[in-house]
Amino acid sequence: MRELILSAFVALCLVTTPAFAKEDRPRAQVDQGVALGERAGDIEVFRGLPYAADAGGSNRWRAPQAAPVWHGDRDAAAFGPICTQRVGLSSPALRARPQSEDCLSLNIWKPADAQGAPVMVWIHGGANSFGSGSDVYYDGTPFARQGVVLVTINYRVGHLGFFAHPTLAENGGNLVNYGLLDQIAALRWVQNNISAFGGDPADVTIFGESAGGAAVLNLLASPDARGLFAKAAVQSGGGLRLPRDVAAVTREGLATVEAIGLTGDAATAEALRALPADRFTQDGVRPAVPGFGPAVGGAALPEAPLAAIRGGRSAEVPLIIGVNSNEASLMLSYGMQPEAVITQFGGRLPALLDAYGPAINGDDALYARRLYGDVVFAYPARAVAIAHSRRAPAWLYWFDYVAEGRRSEVTGVAHAAEIPYVFDTSREAAGLPPISLADQAYASGVNACFASLALTGRPTDAALCAGWSPYDRERDNWFAFDPTPREIEGRDRRPLDAIGAALARLNLD
Repeated sequence: MRELILSAFVALCLVTTPAFAKEDRPRAQVDQGVALGERAGDIEVFRGLPYAADAGGSNRWRAPQAAPVWHGDRDAAAFGPICTQRVGLSSPALRARPQSEDCLSLNIWKPADAQGAPVMVWIHGGANSFGSGSDVYYDGTPFARQGVVLVTINYRVGHLGFFAHPTLAENGGNLVNYGLLDQIAALRWVQNNISAFGGDPADVTIFGESAGGAAVLNLLASPDARGLFAKAAVQSGGGLRLPRDVAAVTREGLATVEAIGLTGDAATAEALRALPADRFTQDGVRPAVPGFGPAVGGAALPEAPLAAIRGGRSAEVPLIIGVNSNEASLMLSYGMQPEAVITQFGGRLPALLDAYGPAINGDDALYARRLYGDVVFAYPARAVAIAHSRRAPAWLYWFDYVAEGRRSEVTGVAHAAEIPYVFDTSREAAGLPPISLADQAYASGVNACFASLALTGRPTDAALCAGWSPYDRERDNWFAFDPTPREIEGRDRRPLDAIGAALARLNLD
C-alpha cells in the first residue's frame, strides 16, 4: 500500500509541477494572446514576441502584416529567429542562431514591479545588412535595473528589407523601405501593448547605433512615425543626404534579379517571392554600394532626415547624438585605401588641408582617417544637433573612452565599440582583455546617462553626465566621454566648418 501511495504522489507531482512552474512565470496579456516570460531576480524578460506576421511567402516585400493571434499561453523564454542575412560582423553567438523570414519579433526586459515606467526601444545596427535585437551586447538587464522597460527589435535587412523591382510596385510605386516599415510597426505594437509590461506608451525613447542610429534619424523625419516616441538618441548614425532614391534602388534590384538568373518575363513578382530567401544572401548578389538602406521617396520617407530637421518638419523631441573617436575603423571593414578616401571626399582641396593644419603633416593615412570619420559621422552629427536644437534640446557627444587594458594597443574608440558601455555589458565584450573595475564603473555611468534621457528627458541627472549642457551653436559644445568626462567647446570647429562649406558647394549637404 505504501508503494501505491508513493507512486500516486510521484505521479501527482509529475502532473502538477509544470502547472506550478507555469504559474510562477511572469505573464502578460497582449493583443495576440498571453505570453509567459522568465524571471531573473527582480527583472522579468519576454523574448521572441511577434509584432508582425511572417514576412516570407506572399508577404515578402510587402508592408508588415498584423501578427496572428495564438491560443493558450505562448512560451516567451527564447529569442526568435534572426532575419535572413549574411551574418557579417555579428557576434559569434548571433551567427549560430537560426534564420528565417518569420523574424519580426521583439524582446522585453522590465523591472518586476514596473508600473507606468519609461520605455526604450533599441534599433540594432549592421549596415541594414545583418544584425538582430537578440545580439549578446543588447541585454536589457542593466537598463531594467535603472527602472526602464527595454525593448529590442528585429527588422528585415539586406535585399529582403530594402529592395525595389518594377514588378513589385504597389499603389503606383515601389515601397522599397520594408525595414523602416518594420521599425514603425514595432513602435505601433509597443504603443498598443507595452502597458501590459508596466511601460508607459506615451513615454517611449528610440535609440540605435550605426544603421540603427540612421534609422532613428529616419523615424524623426518620417510622418508615419509621428507620435510613436517622445525622445531619441543616435549613436554614430551619420545623417548626410541619403545616397539613394527609388530609381537608384530599382536599378540595383534589376541587377540583383539578373545576377540570380531571372530575366525578362520570368522575373515576375510571384517568381521572386517563390525564390528561397537565402538566394539573396549568396556571393555575387550584393548592392552597388556598401550596405543597404532606405530610399527617399519610398514608403514612410518623403525626404532626407537632415533636410526634414533643417526645415522644421521632424519630430520635436529631446535628442542625444554623437560619434566615436575612431569611426574610421570602418575603412578597414569596407577595404578602403587612404588614397581612395582622400579622392572620394575631395580631401586634396586646399581649404580642407589648411583646416586640419599641421596635425596632418603630410600623413595621408592619418588624413584619410580624419576625413572619413569627420565627413561620414562627426560633421553630420553636429549638423543635426545645430538644426534640431533650434526647436528641441539636443546633447552632442564625442566618445573616447578606451578600456584600460587596450589603451596601449588601439587609437581611439572604433565604430560600435561604445555599445557595451551604453548597455553596461562591457564585462561581456568578447575578445577584449579583462575589464577593469574602472571600466565597469564607467560603463555603469554611461548606461545611467542614456537611461536618464528616458527617465527625465535629459542625460544630466546621471552623475557622469552632470556637466553636459544642451548643444549651443555659439559655444559648439560637445560632451567628451573619456577618462575625465567633461564638456569641451569648439572641438575641431575649423575642419568641420570647412567640410560643411565643401559639401555645400558640391550640393551634398
